Amino acid sequence: MTYDGGREVTLHEDVLFVNDTDSALNHISFRLCANAYAEGNSVKPYFDSAADDFFYNGESFGNIDISNVKLDRKTVDFVICGDDDSILRVPCSLPAEGAATVTIDAVVTLAECNSRLAVTERTVNLTGFYPVLCVFEYGGWREDAFSTAGDPFYSDIATYSVTAVTPAGMAVACSGRVIESSTEGGFTTSEITAENVRDFAMCLSDEFEETYTNLALNGREITVRYFRLSDSDAPRTLAVALNALTTFSKAFGAYPYADFTLVETPMGAGGMEYGTLVTVDPALPSREEFERTVIHEVAHQWWFGAVGSDQFNSPWLDEGLTEFSTAFCLLLNGDEEAYRSMVRSAKDCYATYARLPASIGFDSSMNRPITSYLTSGEYVAVTYCKGLLLFDTLLSLAGRERMTAALADYFSSHLFGIATQSDLAAAFERAGIAADPIIDSFTDGTAVIS
Repeated sequence: MTYDGGREVTLHEDVLFVNDTDSALNHISFRLCANAYAEGNSVKPYFDSAADDFFYNGESFGNIDISNVKLDRKTVDFVICGDDDSILRVPCSLPAEGAATVTIDAVVTLAECNSRLAVTERTVNLTGFYPVLCVFEYGGWREDAFSTAGDPFYSDIATYSVTAVTPAGMAVACSGRVIESSTEGGFTTSEITAENVRDFAMCLSDEFEETYTNLALNGREITVRYFRLSDSDAPRTLAVALNALTTFSKAFGAYPYADFTLVETPMGAGGMEYGTLVTVDPALPSREEFERTVIHEVAHQWWFGAVGSDQFNSPWLDEGLTEFSTAFCLLLNGDEEAYRSMVRSAKDCYATYARLPASIGFDSSMNRPITSYLTSGEYVAVTYCKGLLLFDTLLSLAGRERMTAALADYFSSHLFGIATQSDLAAAFERAGIAADPIIDSFTDGTAVIS
């Protein structure tokens, strides 16, 4: 990929796809997340109430233009389809256990806004910028449309090898690690590798200050990097991230990567998670919220990253567990009051929505599409807050020892895979906790939360 220093990214993408679906395939599907920023879309990447914070210099739009697609080096007639041109279909005739290489040439135009894929006032956020292979399950490709609420991203584990050409002087924060770089003619070429990750992300800026350290963890050395813009206490932030990595490794299972990167960048949200890279927004209102966001995003490396789940239809499975893990980290480090404070806040947040009259149409069920959420507040109340309360209920029944045993089992059993609610319940069952009816009552909306 080549970033021109303005608003264009040129892509040449090769995907080696092995058909392990047990079915013959007549096409391979990719999601085009960049088209979520196109003008006139039916679904916007922001809620109207947040438009002023989203755009810093008036409306701006972006897209991805696919110019050429090849299958095993032969040009094919591809199809752009789906809501708001969100899907690329590549025709093929691929038997089960067969393999093919898909080559895609494209140009991405970046919007100027505070978002996950954008030119912000101080950074360039490149997440979901390339055509992403769809998940194949239940006999078909998951060609999910974009959603304003939540994280409309769902993908399998892959290994990425990236050649990134960027303007000289711009620091490159990325998934995995830069293994080699050179500068010539005003541009820096970085050779990057990221193994066994859910996705690949980059953030660029000529304002980044980088701090890094090595963390000895479970007999391995983890390189931890922090790219910051305005954080006045970088050593403390780095210490929070290191402590979270250590705490979660002891509780749930060893961090499975050799690198971890934290980036301070505006995205219009408190933070976001990607393969071995997480972000935190400098606009967060308090130091406490900033640090808890760091812990939350670190936890996502376990729940979303190493253990995947359906973020479109069961977003609580990663967000609820990650929000609980944030509170649990505080508890495991001796701050029981901070844990209780997070539980109380979650109850208050959820109660605000649970008290709404039925005529408003509030749905307390947790297994529902992210496209069904009308506001970001409703999404947070059901997925984060109610999710935290579900896991707090399980903790009260299981105790710390069996709780950590169940979650460690869940982690090890589904490492680099995709897990479901049933898989979570089974892990608790093996730890001696009959969690299935409790989880069901929360997810179907029948649980009484007081």
